[in-house]
Amino acid sequence: MSWFRQPRDIELSLIDYIRTQINASWAGITVVKTFKQATKATLPVICVRLLDTTSSRREIGANTLNNNYGIIIDILATSDGLRLDLTDFLIDILKDGCIYYEFSQSSSNPEELDKTADGRIRVVSWVQNTRIDFGEGDVGERDRFRQLISIIVAKS
Repeated sequence: MSWFRQPRDIELSLIDYIRTQINASWAGITVVKTFKQATKATLPVICVRLLDTTSSRREIGANTLNNNYGIIIDILATSDGLRLDLTDFLIDILKDGCIYYEFSQSSSNPEELDKTADGRIRVVSWVQNTRIDFGEGDVGERDRFRQLISIIVAKS
């Protein structure tokens, strides 16, 4: 059994939460982890990935750290209306945070992941929420209705 580190668990917990919420409310929308997967999947696609980690000391002289994680969420929609609706939906579900899970490889099937709840993920700040606009030129299908959401999260 292999346990993952906190950054990986943060990313996987957010993907799991967004995928669960999307599947409960929408049909035909794929949630992926890497942009490479997003470019190969059938539209519409939501791509969730951890961009960076910033750390600060919890208190003076301590060796324990407070970690904040930069998360990028790309929405690749099929229409401008769907882009707007998915953006609003994601903001609405993320504002209250979600369960943080510790993930591990299943001992019976290494391709599956087991998860155990161990706290919550909360949004510390909303960095960016913008339409990606490539101008008037010939824009590819994947970039025509694209949105970028950037947030900072932490485990609590």
